[in-house]
Formats: sequence, C-alpha cells, structure tokens
Amino acid sequence: MSDTPYSPPKPPKTITKIQDDEYLDFTSPFTWVLMGFVGVSLFVISKIGNIQNDKIQTALVGILVMWLYIWLKYFSTSEKVEKQFTIYGFKWADMRGKHVINKFEIPVQFLEQIVPIVAIHAGGIIEFKDNKWGILMETNPMRISDEERAAHEKKIEKVVNGIPANTHFKTISCSRLQPRKPIQSYLLEVSNNSNGKRATDQHLAGLYTKVAEDGTPVISWKYYAFQSLGKQPNLEAARIQYGAVMPGLLKNMRGAKLQPRIYEDPNEIATAYRTMFSEMVV
Repeated sequence: MSDTPYSPPKPPKTITKIQDDEYLDFTSPFTWVLMGFVGVSLFVISKIGNIQNDKIQTALVGILVMWLYIWLKYFSTSEKVEKQFTIYGFKWADMRGKHVINKFEIPVQFLEQIVPIVAIHAGGIIEFKDNKWGILMETNPMRISDEERAAHEKKIEKVVNGIPANTHFKTISCSRLQPRKPIQSYLLEVSNNSNGKRATDQHLAGLYTKVAEDGTPVISWKYYAFQSLGKQPNLEAARIQYGAVMPGLLKNMRGAKLQPRIYEDPNEIATAYRTMFSEMVV
C-alpha cells in the first residue's frame, strides 16, 4: 500500500460540563423561591379541598393557575430568578433615591459668565451687551472628494464673498479628545459601586472590555458658525439686518454643502458655547 496524504477523520472532542443541582443548593435564591412557590401552591390546594363553596373553589383554582403561570414565566430557572432579583433590586434602590438622574436646565443668565449675552430672541437672534447682535449656527459639512475640491472651493469663496463688508463671520470646529475615556471612567465607577449581583457585574465587565479593546479610530467633531448682525439700537433693527444678511448666507452655505442650522433654543446655544469653551478648538 503506497503512502498517501489521506488520514482517517478523528472523532470530535466532547467537553462534558458538570452543573450543580440547583434544586438542592440552599445557598441559591432559586431554591428558596421554589420552596416558597411550592408552599403557597400546597396551601391553595388544601383550601380548595376543604372549602365546599363552588364559587370560592373556582376562584382559588384561578389563583392557582395564575400562580403557576407566574412561576413558569418569571421564576422557573435560576437565571430567571436572578434576573428578577436584579430588576427588583434596581427598583428598590430607585425608590430610595439611589439612581438620581440630574436634569440640567441652563438659564441664559449663566452665559454672562462666559460670553456677554443679554437675551435670546425668537428666530435665534442673540442680543449681546453694548447693543450687539448675532446668529449662532451648527454646520455639518459633507465629505468632498478630490474631484469635487475645485468646485467646492469656488462655492466656499461664494459664501465668503456674500458676507457684507465690515461684518464679523467666524467658523469654529471642535475636536473631542479621547471620547472613550469618560465612558471607561463611568463604567469603572459604576462597577466599584456594584451591588454584587453576578449578572450586573458580568454586564458591566463586558461593556468595559468592549470599550477598552475597541481600537478603531474615533472622529468626533462639532462645527459652528457665527454671523454678527452688527450694532443695532433695538430688536426690530436687528431683525431687519437679519433679513438682509441671513437668507443669502444660508443659501450660499447650503450650496457649499455646509448644511447650516440656526440655533433657536436657548439650551442649545448654551450647550454650544459650553462645548466651544471646554473642548479643543481648531
């Protein structure tokens, strides 16, 4: 018989996992929950046999069926019991005020500590001190291919040429440094204050590992543009200047694929200024 590269297939290796008998583990919450359900079921069954009233017997049978349904749906395995303990533990902690979500409502007045804002009017017109006015916008520039670059530069030039003379216009781009770092710090803090439940700890550990091992580059940018309306005596004059400047500017910016959006909500304006002063500005 000549030698050949053929070799007979090997049987697959099997791994036998020995599981603990959860019905006999008195350290497991599942065992105590099971005993409680069995005890209540036996008590209801005994009442059904001792009571001669048909209506009461029917009601007790209905209660028993509902009891068994609850058992099968929520408590029939140790995993289900652990899940319910985690859910109700979270709700109990929430009732005690352990899960507080702070809602930040930023009044316009706080901005005076950073920028001299007096008020924010309808349409997003911002009134500054010394009778100065302006508009803050968010832009979302689209990616431009090399073939489109020459045409895009002409459109940007059109945007600049469309700005009235002696008018302040500024674009700002903010890059966020290591955006995963705050997430990792938060997960570590939550893990350190964990309630010790296995499912919770495994979930937090999995989230942290996924974030920590993810080495894909992250580009996180925010783009803003500010158009001054100059020095005006009142809001009515500022609105007139707005009508003279903004429609043409917005049209040219859309043509250059900058996708501008004027901030009108005071909280959005507050958040934008906070971002511009706290992130890395390029």
